[in-house]
Formats: sequence, C-alpha cells, structure tokens
Amino acid sequence: MCHTDRKSLLEVQLSTFGERLRRLRGNRQQKQIASELDMPVTTLSTLEKQNSVPRGTVLKKLADYFGVPVSYFYGETSFEMKSSDGAKAWLQALREKAIDKDAIATHASPKYSEEVKKLFAQKIREKKRAQTSHNS
Repeated sequence: MCHTDRKSLLEVQLSTFGERLRRLRGNRQQKQIASELDMPVTTLSTLEKQNSVPRGTVLKKLADYFGVPVSYFYGETSFEMKSSDGAKAWLQALREKAIDKDAIATHASPKYSEEVKKLFAQKIREKKRAQTSHNS
C-alpha cells in the first residue's frame, strides 16, 4: 500500500459520519441529492453536520444511493477489495463488450454534452496509446 493510499484510508477512519457523507456527495448540490433521495434538503444538511451514524432506513437509503456498504459510514478499516473468479469473469465480459465503444464510467450521473463525451473518449484513446507505446 502506497503512502497516498494509507493517508486516504486514515482520513476515512478518522472522519465523522457527516464528513464521510459530504465526501460521497462531492461537488453535487445538496438540493440535487436530497431530491434524488426524496428527503428535505434540511435533513441532508443536518446529516452532513452529524457526528453519529443514523439508524435504520435512512442509513440504508444513503448507502444504497451512494453504492457503498453501510459499514463505510462507521469508518471500518476493512475496505480492502477481495477479487473472486466470478468478479474477474464479470469484469472481463464488460471489457470485451466495451472494446469498440466509447464509454464513460462515472459514479454520479452528470449530463455531459456529446461534444464533451467525444473529448473524453479522445483523451482516453490518447492515454491508452501512450501507455501501449510506453509498455512496448
């Protein structure tokens, strides 16, 4: 584990529930997230200021929305991903399907224009070419 990875893991361990929630929200507005979660903005704002982890359906709703395990909010140290043969096969199948397609994978669902998507795809192709020529 490199120094940066250790620092990131340490930051997650030391942060409060609210800090973890804000980190997941990223640059998206509270209003947008609250609307998508079907909760008042004031509730989301209060949760982001909270030190303690909420219980029940609110916690489950947040974990499901952001695609993290409930344990993320408790700051558990077992974030190491363990691969399995099934997961490797699934990823390989995804890669094979996407070989001839320009795709952008993001955690959030930003609405990029077609022009921006094409620029992303171009940059990705350039980076892949540079990596391929570097590895040759």
